[in-house]
Amino acid sequence: MTKEKDVVFLCQFFYPEHNSSATLPFDTAAYLSEQGLKVGALCGYPKEYTSEKNLPLRECVKGVSIHRIRYVEMARRSFWGRIVNYFSFTAGALWHVFELRHCKIILVYSNPPVLPCVALLAHTLFHCKIVYVSYDVYPEVAYASKNLKPGSLIDRAMKMINSQLYRRAAKVVALTDEMKSFQLANRPGLTPERITTIANWAHEKKTDATPATYQRFGYEEGQFIVSYFGNMGICQDMDTLLNAIRLTKDNPKIKYLIIGHGSKKETVKRIMEESPHVQVLDFLVGEAFQQAVAITSVSIVSLEKGLKGMCAPSKYYSYLQGGKAVIAIVEQGSYLAEEVAKEHVGVFVPVGDSAALAERLTSLENNREELREMGQKAARLYDTQYKIEIGLSKYHKMIKELL
Repeated sequence: MTKEKDVVFLCQFFYPEHNSSATLPFDTAAYLSEQGLKVGALCGYPKEYTSEKNLPLRECVKGVSIHRIRYVEMARRSFWGRIVNYFSFTAGALWHVFELRHCKIILVYSNPPVLPCVALLAHTLFHCKIVYVSYDVYPEVAYASKNLKPGSLIDRAMKMINSQLYRRAAKVVALTDEMKSFQLANRPGLTPERITTIANWAHEKKTDATPATYQRFGYEEGQFIVSYFGNMGICQDMDTLLNAIRLTKDNPKIKYLIIGHGSKKETVKRIMEESPHVQVLDFLVGEAFQQAVAITSVSIVSLEKGLKGMCAPSKYYSYLQGGKAVIAIVEQGSYLAEEVAKEHVGVFVPVGDSAALAERLTSLENNREELREMGQKAARLYDTQYKIEIGLSKYHKMIKELL
């Protein structure tokens, strides 16, 4: 990356990986390149989230100059595996920090949470402007999920980075207004004019379900299919859904489809082994994922208690785009609880209330017309507030103003 760049994306995951932490940055980078900006990326070498092998360390894709860094990659299912990955990739990025000397803007992401220290060093050495995209709010999200103790060495490192990051960043991007308010209230160095809300978006194409689509997943047309897609990690409440599955096990009309990855997936698979009305599948992408959304009757998003304002489930946007009603298993008063009710795109269930979830599912199974109307409103909400063109244009406007 020897030539001058208007903006360099600094992130662990990038093209051609298929998780949202990779596809969202690449969407943005490719779009900025299309608009005539000089764009680069300093990212990790793909392993877990792609089937492609022997990728070059450097290549140019859609006008984006990509430099991939090899680092120690351990299984992300364990806390220490994630920690090793975080620090290993961050150390690799620090080793290559001088590649950022010709960069005007560094767009750095919150995962891994220690990675912004590289952007801060580049800012000090080369006076690059920093745009910080906050997918999750650390260290608070780690406290809430009981994966980090206040006062620990890692906690102190995160706080030290935050104390400088929120003062020096030219812009901070929050995914929701709720997250924006949380950071303004909890980050003393942050000022209102330097934080903006840009929501995530979906990457799929909406498709219609056919008899062959149902057969692909082992279902019949007209069956009531409750779907949970995406991450099953420290931020996602899976217990409420699993207990509701047990409560509805004698209802032959309700089927469950759970697809994704994460530290809780093996637990989910073990618990559901004796439940014939449940399927647990590996992560799907592309046409396969689109078809899974198409056969879905109602979709589930969930967040653990205590995470209000700290994160936002990315699959919410895929469900809306697909025209699917959403059941939000979240805290009372959270933005998701309020939005699904206000926009009539689904229903809210408090975290831990499995009986209420089971009752909601039974009620919706018996009222398909209500479900259809919610799905239509979900598609309209996506088109008016969350479609990809809206988010990309906001990023472009922000970067142009900083340049």
